[in-house]
Amino acid sequence: MKFPTRRAIHAFGAIVALVVAWTLRVRAVNLLPIDYDEDDYLRAGQLMAADIRKGDWANLLEENYRPEHPPLAKLAYGLALTTLPDADIIPDRAVTASPAASLPQPHLRVARTLGAVFGSLQVFILGLVSPLAGLFLAVHTFTIKYTSQVMLEALPALTSTLCVLAYVRWQASGARHRHAWLAVSAVMLGFTAASKYMYALVGIIILIQAARKMLAESRQPIHVAIRPLLLWGLGAVGVFFICNPFLWPDPLGRLWESVAYHGGYATSEQVEATLFPIWQPMLWLVRSVPWHPDVFIVSFDGLIALFALAGLGRLNKRNAIFTLWLGLGMAFLFLWPTKWPQYILLLTAPLCLAAAEGFRRVIGEPVLGMIATLRKDGIHLSTPGLRWQDSRKALGWILPGGLLLLLITFFPLLYQGGMALTDFNATSIRDGINGGIRREVIGGLTGQIEPVPYEVFSFSRTGPREVSYTGFRPLLAFARGAGVELLMSEIIWTLSAISLQTALGVTIALLVNRRGVRFKGLWQAMFILPWAIPEFIGGLTWSQILDPRFGWFLSGGAFPDRPGFQFAQNLATWQENPAIAFVVMLIVATWMGFPLLMLAASAGLKMIPRDIYEAAALDGASGWQQFRHVTWPLLLPLLLPAIILRGIYAFNQFYLFYVLNPPYPLTTFAAASYFFVDFGGKYATSAVINVFTVVVLILFLLWFNRRSQAGKGVTYA
Repeated sequence: MKFPTRRAIHAFGAIVALVVAWTLRVRAVNLLPIDYDEDDYLRAGQLMAADIRKGDWANLLEENYRPEHPPLAKLAYGLALTTLPDADIIPDRAVTASPAASLPQPHLRVARTLGAVFGSLQVFILGLVSPLAGLFLAVHTFTIKYTSQVMLEALPALTSTLCVLAYVRWQASGARHRHAWLAVSAVMLGFTAASKYMYALVGIIILIQAARKMLAESRQPIHVAIRPLLLWGLGAVGVFFICNPFLWPDPLGRLWESVAYHGGYATSEQVEATLFPIWQPMLWLVRSVPWHPDVFIVSFDGLIALFALAGLGRLNKRNAIFTLWLGLGMAFLFLWPTKWPQYILLLTAPLCLAAAEGFRRVIGEPVLGMIATLRKDGIHLSTPGLRWQDSRKALGWILPGGLLLLLITFFPLLYQGGMALTDFNATSIRDGINGGIRREVIGGLTGQIEPVPYEVFSFSRTGPREVSYTGFRPLLAFARGAGVELLMSEIIWTLSAISLQTALGVTIALLVNRRGVRFKGLWQAMFILPWAIPEFIGGLTWSQILDPRFGWFLSGGAFPDRPGFQFAQNLATWQENPAIAFVVMLIVATWMGFPLLMLAASAGLKMIPRDIYEAAALDGASGWQQFRHVTWPLLLPLLLPAIILRGIYAFNQFYLFYVLNPPYPLTTFAAASYFFVDFGGKYATSAVINVFTVVVLILFLLWFNRRSQAGKGVTYA
């Protein structure tokens, strides 16, 4: 029997992904409501279609509606509209206008369908490289949305993907057809830049990857190695100008006006009014489209992002250009002030490649390995070495503590789990406490009670006076929607806070424990004071310091009243700006949390023999090299338990967020849980958040302990 080749399997998988992508995008074309900018780009297509019908090609040199964007994608819409009968030109509206109430048909449907064609082709091309990645891109809801509307994303998303994949093929191919693939990459880069500027970032990524490769190999003279890339870049620039006739009359002037527009728009009131935090692109990546729940059949964006996180290492080993694409693209979106959700299509292709690797690592390979083991060895239910006599002797010692642990730990968790399956709220407290929760949960789980609808995020304090069973739908809805968004904010907050606390704690420990430092005990006692102050009191103190009206820092006490220090006045609105609030919260959290890390580092430094440093100095190691190769490896086992404790504390931080009250989504699960109870009496929503938090923490601790083997730190200490 002849088995299909790897190429045939990839082709079949790509076709399956293409069918799924086309089906979902056609559905979105027909069901999605009119969105922002669709009237602008459909109008641009109408204007170009009118010029093409008249044969007035010269007008393309002077007309490019919305000239801040290059015309190629708009020209594609114009060519598609030439086959349709004339319709009234859509009126010119301001860029800040709300979505149009209606747009001409069938023009809207035809333009949307063209975007769906480009989006489906991108899925097919990616599927030829990795069928699973193509399937992930096919069902990615943000990608479906913005390639199924009259937007500029579909064409540059396709051509940028082709640009990178052609370059990868050029690197891997032999002498035959080698330069053909590089030429394809250059042409696609030109198409990309002529469609939307930001997608031309892939050109920078290719240049960085090529420079890294040349430095690593350096087998050819630099002028020989750089010649193909120079021709590649010149070819891409040439294609860009050929596809952008609007630039021909005044190339530099019009190009500068087009590019400079974005800098002004990024600081406009419309952008600043959104108050999106700097990490908003990550929040778009980890959740599905929240606005059109009836359009998308599946919503797996958050799961795709988690798989991508697990597969980054393997993708980097496969080809570093994909992780560079993902990392540099994310850095650009972090720094770019405009945080519109369609911009993440810059990253969805490498994201899905990473997700495919993560799926194989987390699910595919373990399942196949388990199946192979079962087929080879069979199933063994007996556990060798375990005797009932030993367990019976230990039971008498374990039972009292186990019962106490069950009472004070597992019973509250079990009760919270029951609350999460109901609509328990402020008006049904009496019934819930008097057995209503137990009645509804038992009845619901046994199939005797049908679940009722429940809005997790409604804030009405009115409601029925009896508890009702809601089932697992609220928990699943929270996990798919805002739960993933809050989780990403939590991860960013926890990692940032712990990193700064560790850096400051270790730095102070190194300074205090240097030879010749006098009054070491006094210095350590002073640095411990922030840890000794209760978090609530510390938060109140910092809230008074940072008060914009009377606080010492922002009312002028920290800075002289001179023009050079007027920037301090901009901080007065820090509670309304997530980016500034994030920095402020990090400063306060670092001040509160570094003492524990300082103490752990100080204890570890005292255990490191001085002979090691003397030997390193004799070998010519600098101070940084001694820290990197001697101090840090020996400190880390002792620091890990302290880092875990501070990480759990930062993850569950409540008082600091309650007192300083930063804007959403800068919050923790603990603060969000209290918020729903305090402002809406939503005890069930609070329980849903608490159950989700416990599950996330357990999974994180299991993963972290396995990856870092933190338990060895206690043995080392």
